[in-house]
Formats: sequence, structure tokens, C-alpha cells
Amino acid sequence: MSFQVEVKPGELWPRAAATVVEESLPRSGTVVLTGGSAAERVFPLLVEPDAQWQFISVYFSDERAVPPDNSNSNFGLINENLLRHIQPESVHRIRGEEDPPEAARAYEKVIAPAVERGLDLVLLGMGADAHVAALFPGSPAFEAADRLCLPVQRPDGLTGITLTPPALVGARRILLLVSGSSKAEAVRRALAGDESPESCPVRLLAGHPDARFVLDEAAASLL
Repeated sequence: MSFQVEVKPGELWPRAAATVVEESLPRSGTVVLTGGSAAERVFPLLVEPDAQWQFISVYFSDERAVPPDNSNSNFGLINENLLRHIQPESVHRIRGEEDPPEAARAYEKVIAPAVERGLDLVLLGMGADAHVAALFPGSPAFEAADRLCLPVQRPDGLTGITLTPPALVGARRILLLVSGSSKAEAVRRALAGDESPESCPVRLLAGHPDARFVLDEAAASLL
């Protein structure tokens, strides 16, 4: 079992990716959102009034240790591009302004019941280094089998707070929204199947029964 792959024309990718997300939204339940370029390009297209956001509880894949009004905040980016335009049933943000270990422990308690029931949909991007959420190559979070959320050091020098592999792999459906030629090598590595998650973090999702890449042509150019 490996990733499903959909490739969309570059100029149509944001709308096509948004359509895949809309079709994947549960009628009610839990959705995990992520930051990055996908949030900027795809999330503004998810505000149609017929989307069932009012019955969905929103969680987050990761956050930087900054306040929500900081330009580095994932919540701030997602709020600007999506959340302030819709009315979810509830929004559970990671409190990046608090002490990272405390914020991680608090978020673990918040999200644990949803993980136990099974997260309905997880939306992720992927970095050029194949990271997902804030799980970067070599992260000690890969060894934390008993934790759902942890503080981590990011390559950009900021502290991150991230969901861990156990929190992500139990989701019912995972969509990886990836675009651009800078991601092409990471996509190739993800699908090649010969690396461990410790060196190619996205590979932790390779055995998932419903994990799908939604790529533009540039990101798929090495397949």
C-alpha cells in the first residue's frame, strides 16, 4: 500500500486542489489544517457557503512558538485565508505564545479525544526536505511513540509545536497538497519507497490506507 497520486495542470492546481479538499470534507467531524503555501493558495478557495464547515471542529498540524498575530504564525495565516471567512463548529489552536513544552502538553489534551475517535481529514503540505507538519529529517519526535504533540527545533531557528506520527497516522484520510518544482525531488523520494521516515519524514504516511498527493505538474515532474 502506498500513496495515491493526482496530478493537476499548474495553472488550475489551486482550484483543483480545493475541489479535492471540498469533496473530502466530512459532513461533520474533525479536520486538521496546516500552514505554508497550500494555505495561501488553496484555503481562500474553501469558503463557499455550501461547504459544511459549521459542523466541523478545526485543529492544527503544527505551530511556531509565536503569538497568533505574528507574521510567522500558522494560525494567523490560516485565519486570514480561511477561518475568518467561515464558521466552524469550533477552532482549537495551538497556543504558540505560551511556553512550548506547556503548549504541547496542553494541545495533546485538547486533541487526544479526537485522535482516539479518529481524525476525519488531515491536510498537509510538504517541504523540499520532505518534512510534514513540523516533523523534519532527524527529528526526535519520531521516537516519541507515546506523545501526540511535542515541541521541536525547526531548521529556521524557531521553536515549533507539532503533532507527532501517532497523531497523524490514525487519521481516516490524509491529503498532501504540494506544488512547485522545488518539491519535485521530495515527491520522488516520497514515492520511491526506499527511505525511512527519519530521513524522509513524509514516508511515515506511506502505509496509510487513504493518503493522497494532490500535485501540480511541476511537483510531479520527476515521477
